[in-house]
Amino acid sequence: MPSDISASVSETLSGKTIVVGVTGSIAAVRVIDLIRDLIRRGAEVHCTMSHAAGQILHPYALEYASTHPVITEITGRVEHVLFCGVGGKADLFLVAPATANTIGKMANGIDDTPVTTFATTALGSGKPVAVVPAMHEAMYRHPAVIRNLQILREMGVALIDPRIEEGKAKFADNQRVVQEVERLLGPADLKGKRILITSGSNAESIDPIRILTNRASGKTGVALALEARRRGADVTLVHRFIQDLPVHQVYAQSASDMLDAVMAELKKGCDALISAAAVADYTLDPSEEKIKSGLELNLRLKPTRKIIKAVREAYPDLKIVGFKAETDTGDEELLARARASLEGAGLDLVVANDVSRGGMGTDDNRVLILSRSGSHSEVEGKKSLIARRIIDSLAEIL
Repeated sequence: MPSDISASVSETLSGKTIVVGVTGSIAAVRVIDLIRDLIRRGAEVHCTMSHAAGQILHPYALEYASTHPVITEITGRVEHVLFCGVGGKADLFLVAPATANTIGKMANGIDDTPVTTFATTALGSGKPVAVVPAMHEAMYRHPAVIRNLQILREMGVALIDPRIEEGKAKFADNQRVVQEVERLLGPADLKGKRILITSGSNAESIDPIRILTNRASGKTGVALALEARRRGADVTLVHRFIQDLPVHQVYAQSASDMLDAVMAELKKGCDALISAAAVADYTLDPSEEKIKSGLELNLRLKPTRKIIKAVREAYPDLKIVGFKAETDTGDEELLARARASLEGAGLDLVVANDVSRGGMGTDDNRVLILSRSGSHSEVEGKKSLIARRIIDSLAEIL
């Protein structure tokens, strides 16, 4: 395994062995980067390919990307059984890209290429299988292809939908593929749980152009949403930085908007609220017209309604994770303030940090996680790691 990039992004796939089956779509050229992205999350990757794929991408390219010899034919080593048989070394068989031809063969138990032989073996032994279709849109819309995709779904195959652009069903973005792989191979300890997360900053209108806000980027909230989803949860993220994420997102601009959105989502039933947003403490009555520039301006601020307080009053048994940001405090004082917040708001967990040391808008942070029992832990590093530790603590009490 290439030690220079292994687990360089995260350890979400550490200890996992993934076999990537490459078939004869021009999108095969995309798989090099995908393999490296899987390795960057700790996976060990092996590859097999069809003869048609070899006419587009040389096996040496896959060997370079994975650092393992590529399986281009089934030999006396019975490679398909070694990796995808009962008790085989693989944790997942990922067909990327998957042509209409290969999808049809998989759906009907035909195994006349190394890739389809691996697929038949994996499906027969109960190994997780995922497929990333890539073909012309007309082929993707063909009734037989649609039927074959449905057959694969009924077999339990995870289908990672393509991007429909320029008349083509294009290979899904690598980030999306990786996220689906992480979920498939995740611990599933939150399966069946519904988690509501608030994230980022609010924007309180001063006039039609200007806003009052803070420096929160929402990176921690996004990391928490992705981690909870990776572990099987049904996640809703309430924020104002809507982006391409595999979770349900609800737009909320002001603190009042966020409170309304949270209460509406909680009515649908939730197991936990993670209040990671840096909710605006103050708002104002905005001017209906743009305030002229160049003049001295006095703004009359009024406090916003506290989201956690409103939620706790309405849902006394809901598990709630709160955040406590302070400046220029030592750990002892930070823990004391976090404990006061935990007890005062009836929280189950509090995540505290000193933002004067960093964390707002950055990719890493240092936090203290305090539980209702009084125990606490320190986590420092990338926000994906911090999110994992927070979700670890939440999973223990759900």
